[in-house]
Amino acid sequence: MEYLDRLLESLTGAIGVAFAGDVSDVIAAEIKALGIAAEISPDGSVYATLPGSGPKHVLIACHGDEVGLMVTALDEKGYIRFSMVGGCDPRIYPGQEVTILGRERIAGYVGVKPPHLITAAERNKIIPVSDLFIDTGLPPEKVRSLVGIGDTVAFAGQYRKLTPDLRSAKALDNRASVACGIMVLKDMIDSPRPVSIHFVATSQEEYTGLGARVFSNRLPLDYALVIDVCHAEYPDLHEGEFYPLNLGPAIGRGGTIPQKLFQTLAETARELEIPYQVEPMPSTTGTDADDIAFNKDGIPTAILGIPLRYMHSPVETVSLKDIERAARLAVGFIKKL
Repeated sequence: MEYLDRLLESLTGAIGVAFAGDVSDVIAAEIKALGIAAEISPDGSVYATLPGSGPKHVLIACHGDEVGLMVTALDEKGYIRFSMVGGCDPRIYPGQEVTILGRERIAGYVGVKPPHLITAAERNKIIPVSDLFIDTGLPPEKVRSLVGIGDTVAFAGQYRKLTPDLRSAKALDNRASVACGIMVLKDMIDSPRPVSIHFVATSQEEYTGLGARVFSNRLPLDYALVIDVCHAEYPDLHEGEFYPLNLGPAIGRGGTIPQKLFQTLAETARELEIPYQVEPMPSTTGTDADDIAFNKDGIPTAILGIPLRYMHSPVETVSLKDIERAARLAVGFIKKL
């Protein structure tokens, strides 16, 4: 767990909103540290491969980007207006610390009106994004010299060890899965490989799906395994809407996922005595699988979900045990292929 803990802290400390940030460099460096070549593609995805003994090829896709904001305007007082990148919740914005990726990294926070000054009409109202702003504390002319329209903004959440097993940070969606994918590569370096393994930390899953489209079209794939996160428990959720922490990864099941691949994952989990859950996906999946499975003539694609609390917030929370279990299950699945 020590390697996973260090890896996860490194990955969540990086920034990757839309097309900007250093996350691709950090992911590539972690893969190269294992002695595996890694390249950053023009779209921002990170690619690595381990050749296999057989003719088949499998893709492990784990998106490397995160939700955030984009600068839309700068007003005369130096306040920064913004829009959302990805499915963020505007209720959590006021008071959040952020990092602006301008000509240099700039710290700021989303301004919030003190409760003493809130009117009765405002008290139970969600502030629309159009009324929010980022304050850097810098003079207006300095802001204009460093920040431009279209610059991206990331949450500034910290990596925290809540318990011996639970970790909280921003961007665990989907750095938890990137860590899982890197652990699969680490495990398979010296193992017999019946198929060639193509690892891609895809770009812009929260934004456009670009990386998954590019690589599922570019690579000679027979199978794909998408590793992403799924919703963990929350007090108001009902059974079937969440997948508790520490009960193992969730195996996706639905129309996008061939029944044989679902069964292979489930059988592998039982054989390896890995606890698992089943996530029903009756329509599209909301993951990179939607861009991979329907590419070319169709690429058989399975999905593993790592349970995560408070998705798309700066305090996302995961279990290290679930990430480790997902990695072992992915390795066993690949060996079965």
